Amino acid sequence: MIRRLMTALLIMGGLNSLLVWLVDSPHLGWALLMAWSLAILETVAIGYLIRLGDQRISILTNKVKGIRHEEEPAHVLLSPHDLFYQLALQINYLQTQQRKVQRQMAGQNQEFATLLDYLPIGVMVIDRYRKVELANPAMEQFLQHRISPRRHLFTQDVRQFELASLINSALSERQTQHKTLKLPGVTADRTVDVRAVYTATSQDYFQVLVLLYDVTEVYAVEQMQMDFVSNASHELKTPVTAISGFAKTLLAGAKDDPEKSVEFLKIIDEQSERLVELINDVLTISHIESGNAVEATAVPVGQMVANQVRLLAPLAGVNQVTLVNQVPNELIETTDRRKFDQILKNVLGNAIKYNRPQGSITISTTKSGRSWALIIADTGVGISPQDQLRVFERFYRADVSHSNQLVSGSGLGLAIVRELVESLNGKIDLQSAIDEGTTVTMTFPVD
Repeated sequence: MIRRLMTALLIMGGLNSLLVWLVDSPHLGWALLMAWSLAILETVAIGYLIRLGDQRISILTNKVKGIRHEEEPAHVLLSPHDLFYQLALQINYLQTQQRKVQRQMAGQNQEFATLLDYLPIGVMVIDRYRKVELANPAMEQFLQHRISPRRHLFTQDVRQFELASLINSALSERQTQHKTLKLPGVTADRTVDVRAVYTATSQDYFQVLVLLYDVTEVYAVEQMQMDFVSNASHELKTPVTAISGFAKTLLAGAKDDPEKSVEFLKIIDEQSERLVELINDVLTISHIESGNAVEATAVPVGQMVANQVRLLAPLAGVNQVTLVNQVPNELIETTDRRKFDQILKNVLGNAIKYNRPQGSITISTTKSGRSWALIIADTGVGISPQDQLRVFERFYRADVSHSNQLVSGSGLGLAIVRELVESLNGKIDLQSAIDEGTTVTMTFPVD
C-alpha cells in the first residue's frame, strides 16, 4: 500500500509539472482548477500516510508496553513491503526471547521452591528491615510456628531468645554469626547448629540468611561415645582395683593367714572372671561394629536351645530358677549359628540373674508367614517403664541392680543382643512389669 501511495505521489508530481506548463499556456482556468484538485489529493494522501504511520506506531507502542508489563500480546504481522516491517519483526523476536527467558526462570524458580520444600535444613531470608522474605517448611518445623508468606518482622516467628539475639547480632553488626543452640521440640529439646549468614548485594542493601541444622543425633552419638569411655573405664577400674588391692594385701603378709589367704584369692578369682567377661563383651561390641558378615546356614535351633539349657542349669539351680524348654528339638531355621548362640546365652543369662527364688524361665518359638520368633519369658523382678527405654544402651543397668547390687555384670548384655539381632535383620521387643517378670521376643526372617 505504501508503494502504491508513493506511485500516486509521483504521478501527482508529474501532473504538477504539467500544470506549470499549462500556466504558461492560454488555458489558465483549467490550470487553476487542476492545481486545486491536485493540492486536495496531495493533502488527503499525506494525511492518510500520516494516519497509517500513527496506527503502526500505536500498535507497536502498545505491544512494547505489553511486553514491559509481562503480558503476552499477539505478534504484529505486517507485509514485508511495509515501512515498519523490520521494526515489528525485531519486537516480535524480542517478545519470543522474553517468553523463553520467563519459562526458564519459572522452571528454575519451581526447582528452587521444590528444593526448599524438601530441604531438611531450616531456611529463612531476612531483609535489612528485619522482615521475613522467605522461609521453608523445615524452618516452620524447627520454630513450631506457621510462617506467613507475607513480609513481616522475624520476631513474630522467632520467639526463642538466643536465636533472636543471634539474628539481631548478624543484622546489627553486619557479620555472619554461628552458634549451637537448644530449641524446644515436640517430645524433647533439639540441638541445632545455627548460622546467620550476612550477604550484601550493595552498600545499602543486604540480607541475612538463617540456616538451622538439626545435630541432635550427632550430639547424642558423641555423648554415647563419651559415656561408653567413661563407663568402660569405671567398669574396668572396679575389678582391677580389687585384684590389685587384695594382691598387695596378700604380699604385705596376709598370705601367712590361711583363712584370709583363701578368702582374698577367691575375691581375686571372682574379679578376674568379671574382668575377662567385661573384656569379652567389649570385644564382641567392637566385632559387631566392624560389620562382620553373616554366615547364614541351616541351624538346629531346637538342639542349640536344649544345649544352652543344659549348660545354664547349674547357674539356674544356684538361683533356684526352673528352666522350661518348649522349643521342639527338631526345629531348624536359617541363621548365623555363632551369633544366635551369643544371643541365646546372653538373654538366658540375664533372665536367670534377674529372676527370683523359685522363679521360672520359659523358652518357646512361634512361626508366622515369612518370620519366626524366639520368646524368653521369666518371672523375675521386672523392669520399670523408664528403665525399659534404656536397657539396650551400652553399660546401662536398671536401678534395681545399681541400688541393691543384686547381681554383677557389665551392662553390655542386652546391648550386644540388640546389635546381634539387628545384624541378622531381626527385631527385638521387650515387655516387662515390676514384680511380674520380663518377656523378650526376637523375630527373625525365615530366609
